[in-house]
Amino acid sequence: MTQIHAFGGVDVGKACLDAALFPGGARWHGGNHPEGRQELIAWLGAHGVRIVGLEATGGYERPLRNELRAAGASVHVLDPARVRHFAKAIGRRAKTDAIDAAMIAEFTAQLHSLPPQPTEPEREAIADLVRTRRLLVDKRADIEKALVRLPDEARALVYPAVEALRVAIADLDAQIAQRVQAHSGLARSVQVLESAPGVGPITAVAVATLLPELGLISGRQAAALLGVAPYPDDSGQRHGKRRIAGGRSDVRRVLYIGFAPARWTPSDLRRRC
Repeated sequence: MTQIHAFGGVDVGKACLDAALFPGGARWHGGNHPEGRQELIAWLGAHGVRIVGLEATGGYERPLRNELRAAGASVHVLDPARVRHFAKAIGRRAKTDAIDAAMIAEFTAQLHSLPPQPTEPEREAIADLVRTRRLLVDKRADIEKALVRLPDEARALVYPAVEALRVAIADLDAQIAQRVQAHSGLARSVQVLESAPGVGPITAVAVATLLPELGLISGRQAAALLGVAPYPDDSGQRHGKRRIAGGRSDVRRVLYIGFAPARWTPSDLRRRC
């Protein structure tokens, strides 16, 4: 059995990868493409690294994450804000890709006793469709808002774009529904969520896919994860305002609309649903 004597940290960019080890500080730099990822995996293996931390970078980290796990590594996908707070806490304020990789490796060393979060490729794929739907809905709402201010001839030119977006959203809805029904665990979660007052199919699918921890954590933990748990700000005799911060804004937004205030207009609801 190979002895683990170092932890790996990788700063993932669209085109490049920067890696570092902790302890020791050895560094590696290469391209974020199949050959580069395999070179990195071989480099980590040669140093006995079996636990690797990656920052979440909007999906760019997924190919490396999957290939590392296929190679037998334990991979932690980390919140970039937590890594940055850790760096500030230990007095490291400089920021480059190489420095970030070293911070990720050191932060991962503090988390190595925690089990990495499992991933479900199909759930991730559906979540990507849900986010794409949100993008198209927002674009449609922006164009519809602009239409009322346009002259008739310009409105006639722009209106087909609105119709094309409507068709694309409907196609996405059909794809999402089909894939959810084919995923037994996800379909069951959606069914349970829809049983709650104010939760429709769009909200249920978004929550089930974007918050996969639901059902595995407590209500308090879920509130903190969403960023709706107010944090205290007390010191001595002073009792400051409780505030919410951070969390998964995409899920929070979907949940908020499920309980939209009565003063919102139909156009507000179209934009957010």
